[in-house]
Amino acid sequence: ACRNGGEEFVIVLTNTSLKDAVCRAEQFRISFEAMRISVGEDELSATLSIGVATFPEHGLTGESILHNADNALYKAKGTGRNSVVTA
Repeated sequence: ACRNGGEEFVIVLTNTSLKDAVCRAEQFRISFEAMRISVGEDELSATLSIGVATFPEHGLTGESILHNADNALYKAKGTGRNSVVTA
């Protein structure tokens, strides 16, 4: 996992099918949504929007896969956030 911009992170899963990658992304999303952080009298929470792309379905190079995952991420953000979208 690595940071890829202000609020964007990349997680690379090797030898993982699209179905399994989406399942893992949903697990991340659900776990993240359930977390709460107390700050004084306030409780903070956040959600995740996730774009998923896999080799070779969504690209043959790392660059093209990352580009397609990024496009899927923006689709997730555009459709109400807190979701997982495939390329």
